[in-house]
Amino acid sequence: MSIIRKTYYFIVFLGFYLGKLISANLYIAWDILTPRMRTNPGIIEVDVNLSSAFGTLLLSNLVSMTPGTLSMDLDRDRNKLLVHLLYMDRKEATKKEIEGIMHRIRLITE
Repeated sequence: MSIIRKTYYFIVFLGFYLGKLISANLYIAWDILTPRMRTNPGIIEVDVNLSSAFGTLLLSNLVSMTPGTLSMDLDRDRNKLLVHLLYMDRKEATKKEIEGIMHRIRLITE
């Protein structure tokens, strides 16, 4: 039964992530094509609440694949992830999105 549940969560996660990826790409494209760039780059620190190394690897790769964010560094204890943002004014929303990704990764990997 566990494999069925994890497969279900993986399919739901894939749909969620693809939706986020498409919307982020459209947002970046819109920002590039408009006359005024709205970028405000900066670096944030995100708490990582994943127990598996694979989950942490998956999180850092998925954050880097999303336009406007880039995983920069992970501390030795794997508790903090440094993320570069193009839009610091969306810092709290981005943190919530990363927490949502972590929750979905936890459902798949644990």
